[in-house]
Amino acid sequence: METSSKNGLARLLEIAGERKGFLMISGVLAVLNALLTMVPYILVFYILNELLTGSPSSENIIQYLFQALVAMLISFLCMYASAMASHVAAFNILYELRCKIAEKLGKLPMGYVGSRSSGALKKILSDDVERIETFIAHGIPDTVKAVALPLIVLGYLFLTDWRLALVSLLPLVFVILSVSTTMMTPKGRQLMQTYHESLEEMNAGIVEFVRAMPVMKIFGQSASAFTKYSHTVEEYEKHVEDWTKVSGPMWGMMMSFLSNALLPLLIVGLYLYFNNGLSLSVFLLFMILGVGYIRPMFALTSLSTQMVVIEHGVSRMHEVILGVEDQKNGLSPAPDDFTLEFNHVHFSYIERLDVLKDVSFKVPQGSITALVGPSGSGKSTAGQLIARFYDVKKGSISLGGKNINDINLDDLMQHVGFVFQDNMMFYQSIYQNILMGMDKTRDDVIDAAKVARCHDFIMKLPNGYDTHFGEKGIHLSGGEQQRIQLARVILKDPPVLVLDEATAFSDPENEHLIMEACSELIQHKTVVIIAHRLSTIIGANQIVVLNNGKVDAFGSHEYLLEKSPLYQKMWHAHTRAKEFELST
Repeated sequence: METSSKNGLARLLEIAGERKGFLMISGVLAVLNALLTMVPYILVFYILNELLTGSPSSENIIQYLFQALVAMLISFLCMYASAMASHVAAFNILYELRCKIAEKLGKLPMGYVGSRSSGALKKILSDDVERIETFIAHGIPDTVKAVALPLIVLGYLFLTDWRLALVSLLPLVFVILSVSTTMMTPKGRQLMQTYHESLEEMNAGIVEFVRAMPVMKIFGQSASAFTKYSHTVEEYEKHVEDWTKVSGPMWGMMMSFLSNALLPLLIVGLYLYFNNGLSLSVFLLFMILGVGYIRPMFALTSLSTQMVVIEHGVSRMHEVILGVEDQKNGLSPAPDDFTLEFNHVHFSYIERLDVLKDVSFKVPQGSITALVGPSGSGKSTAGQLIARFYDVKKGSISLGGKNINDINLDDLMQHVGFVFQDNMMFYQSIYQNILMGMDKTRDDVIDAAKVARCHDFIMKLPNGYDTHFGEKGIHLSGGEQQRIQLARVILKDPPVLVLDEATAFSDPENEHLIMEACSELIQHKTVVIIAHRLSTIIGANQIVVLNNGKVDAFGSHEYLLEKSPLYQKMWHAHTRAKEFELST
């Protein structure tokens, strides 16, 4: 596992990649902008000296004004170039970060992804990255300027009059002390950490609330009745209130002090002027510059808060990109033999709570094996283990005699196809939904759709295969989406198939079409079918009955009807369900 001891901005730059050059250019240009911003004020000082001599030279004054104009133009160009460089760096970093996080999420075990709420992952991939982009594009050049300009101004003021310069330094000292004693303390950091955690929880609650909206409407429930949502909102409100109580007084004092920073400078300046210790031009220079440098310092007042926010977001990204091990990838290619075998497999989602317990069975190449059993018996889990969505805790699953953990993951995915009960449709064209990035022609896609019995309903859509799913209210029924998923697998044409409740969301007509498509799909393939409708798998070469995570019995349909009490019970329940009718 990769590790890093860097924190904050240094860790961000480490994660972000090779965009430091643009940030350095932006920083240098921001410093030049700060230097050139000073020039007109200094030239005003020279003009005042010229005017106070009693015989001012118009040529000198015109020359000073021209130099001030040139400095302003160059300063503007530097500011523009600095902003362009920082934005180029920011958008590239944003792109690279999102690509890295998305790529890493694709390599992580499903156990890690499944244990995180979609709201928390959305916050990392979207909100935290977006906040970092804003900070880099605007915060870094503004911060460089906010640091450079006061230092340049104070340096010049100390060369002019060290006494008033010390007075001008007071606001800067006050800001540093205020921020460091409030924002950078362990309590301040802990409050910010708690704030972010509550924000993630609220995001997760909002996502769940939106998904549950149809059920909420059916039962006439409001948002406040949705416990998780209302609780997370209340918690978030509480943490924001706690943070405001800690930071509010400091911000109020600091803003008040900075807004009235001219007062001590005015008092000391007037005292020195009336006691012949200060010239009028120097006094006026300090009235302009002595408090003028404070304005960019306002950017520094929010820097500490931004840095805590950025550091928290970066630590979350660091956890995903560097802090979590990728799913272990084998080196061996997929074998030519596609016999699938479970060897004393144990698996648990939660420690010490096994879902599968010493499961062993064999699926010979080119045969069909059905997994049946009561709900919660581990059927779907067994199918997901073949896909390496999770890795077994004990025992092994082999393909052609090779442990699937030793087979290259990409190669394994090329040779195994899955049709799960959850239908995932992307908000893109039907054609792209079937193609799924595979190197296939349009004719291949259409042929696969015909085999999956979905060509006819696709052609009835407004733009046929180019119709965008979800656009302008265009949606598909559960059975139609299931057939789209079948078309994907047919197009992929893998030698090993796992079908998990392929007809789960289908009406009788769709079920008939799906079963026809499946019959063509499974020809000459190694097939594992997970089913509740026992009538669909009576022709399987082998049926494995799972109960409470263990293999209860296995054999043909006829054999199990004679020898397995559990299968007999399930079969009788299935046949009775067909005879169900409403009576009045």
